[in-house]
Amino acid sequence: MRKKFNEDKNKTYESKEHSLHKKKIVKNQDYTKFRFFIGTFDNQTPKFHLILNDLYDSNEKDELELRIMSPVGLVIECQQVVNIMNNKFNGRTTAYIESHASSAGAIVFANADKRVIYENSRIMFHNYSGGYGGKFQDIKDRLDFDEKHIISFLSVAKQFLNKKEWKQMVNGKNFWFDASDMLKRNIATHIIVDGKEMTKKEYKKYKK
Repeated sequence: MRKKFNEDKNKTYESKEHSLHKKKIVKNQDYTKFRFFIGTFDNQTPKFHLILNDLYDSNEKDELELRIMSPVGLVIECQQVVNIMNNKFNGRTTAYIESHASSAGAIVFANADKRVIYENSRIMFHNYSGGYGGKFQDIKDRLDFDEKHIISFLSVAKQFLNKKEWKQMVNGKNFWFDASDMLKRNIATHIIVDGKEMTKKEYKKYKK
C-alpha cells in the first residue's frame, strides 16, 4: 500500500524527462512545496502519471515551483501541466528558466504566476508542428479543429507580442528572446543576479 505523503517529509518521483521533489514546510501553517523539474514534453509514461497524480493530490495551501530546461515538446503533455498549474495551483506557481524554455516549455513558463529568469536565460515562442494521415476530408476537419483549439491554447503568448508578431508566429515564425527582452516585454517578472532576486525596476538600478 502506498504511503501517504504526510508520513514522509520529503519524497521524489522521477520519469524519463521530468522529476518531482517535495518538501514539507512548517511556517505558521503547514504546506508542501513541490519542485517540478521539466525537460522534454514527450513523456507519457506511468512514472510521469505518478508525478501528475501527486500534484493532483495537493491542497489549497501547497505551492508549485517549476524549473524549466526544455527544448521542445508535445502540446498534449504541455496542456496537462498547464491545467494543473491553473486549476490546482492557481495563484501559487513560480517558474524558473534554468537555461532555455522553447515551444511547450515557453507556454508553461508564460502560464506561471511568478516568472523568474537568469541573465543567461532564453525563451522561444512558436506555433505547433505536427502531421496528419487519412482521408482528405478527415485531415481537413482535424486541421480546422486543431487550428482553433491549439491556437487558443498558445494565445497566452499573445500578451507578449504585438499584433504583427502574433500573426507572424501563427504563420510559422519563431520568436527568440533573451533576458533583456523578457524583462522589457514582461515575459519575466523577476531576475536573479549574483544570488539576489529582483524586479525589472530593481535590476535596472542594479545595472547602472
